[in-house]
Amino acid sequence: MLTKTDVIKTDALIIGAGPIGLFAVFELGLLDIKAHLIDILDKVGGQCAELYPEKPIYDIPGIPEISGKGLSDALMEQIKPFAPTFHLNEMVENVEKIGERLAGSGGEPKPEEFAEALTPFGISVNFFWGHWPRE
Repeated sequence: MLTKTDVIKTDALIIGAGPIGLFAVFELGLLDIKAHLIDILDKVGGQCAELYPEKPIYDIPGIPEISGKGLSDALMEQIKPFAPTFHLNEMVENVEKIGERLAGSGGEPKPEEFAEALTPFGISVNFFWGHWPRE
């Protein structure tokens, strides 16, 4: 388990080991960017694996039907060559800039603080809640 003083040295840190986080590992791996993933859950796959592992999913491009567990398993197989590091049962509390790098600690980050911390690195982050487009 990570402590507040532990430092993760990596090319990319992904918060969330659900399908999007796992696919991000694949895309980063194609660019030879190593990744660590942090997730509050005790296993990869996010809500698909936790809430409905056997329920059919019909809205994955190119896959007519797959279960939450099946999707998680397929993504894990796809990212195997990139050997990501997982930090499960962990929660990010905040992200802050320290010198020329970002540092985080356990808990739930405020999206606007996270986006603000990434701005000096030329990274733009957008968060969307509710309906799009916003009214």
